[in-house]
Amino acid sequence: MPHWKDNLSLLEKLFDHQRVGLITDMDGTVSPIVPVPSDAAPTERNRELLRELHGKLALVAVVSGRAAADVRERVDLPELTYAGNHGLERWEDGGVQLAPQAKPCRPNLEKAIQAIEAIAPDGMWVEDKQATISVHYRDTANPAETVTEFEPKFSKIVEDHDLRLFQGRMIFELRPPLDVDKGTIFEQLINEHNLDAAIYIGDDTTDADALKKAQQLRKDGSCYALAIGVASDETPPIVTAHSDVMVSGVSDVESLLAWLSEKSSSAS
Repeated sequence: MPHWKDNLSLLEKLFDHQRVGLITDMDGTVSPIVPVPSDAAPTERNRELLRELHGKLALVAVVSGRAAADVRERVDLPELTYAGNHGLERWEDGGVQLAPQAKPCRPNLEKAIQAIEAIAPDGMWVEDKQATISVHYRDTANPAETVTEFEPKFSKIVEDHDLRLFQGRMIFELRPPLDVDKGTIFEQLINEHNLDAAIYIGDDTTDADALKKAQQLRKDGSCYALAIGVASDETPPIVTAHSDVMVSGVSDVESLLAWLSEKSSSAS
């Protein structure tokens, strides 16, 4: 998979279009992965560049598996657009707006939390994000063995409570049985903001839905969308497989955003 600097022509075509948008994940993309998720925050340079790009592009949005209020607080740029819980909620009009179809699923999520806490080993903890559940296991004695042991157990829990199971970087995720993911919110944002070109940047399994959607939209001609994956020691193969180009970690995201800022100034 080529590095983004080795395929600049692909990126330069963005600025042949009038309304260009940037949609990015947070953790592992503009923010380094940290052992304690509550310590995560974008680098100061990425925050500065996102602010710059907001003034130059038709849309700058952050789409995260985190709750919308959480990611908005961590990025700390109120002028940006935020979607949380993989698109199940948005920050709008000064507060969190949950997708209406997700509300009836809350009782089943609560029952699933109880079932997980009853079997969780030391080092595993449950993050209740209201619309979804994240189960972190990075701090268990052997994370690789934890996946093997607990995947069938969690599969049974989601079956019992009419939920869906996903995996991310050192987490299990339990979500409502709805066809909403980072790919659907990516397309929704493109349509809402009338974008004719867009970038999605992401690093994890859950970002693959948006990366695939970007390639699909470009192929069918509805939007010149680019899929940009972030490489690290933990990057899942599905991210590389569905990216047009790669960036080499969070510091290289800074370089990419700086290039985009410079090019958007020249184009305007």
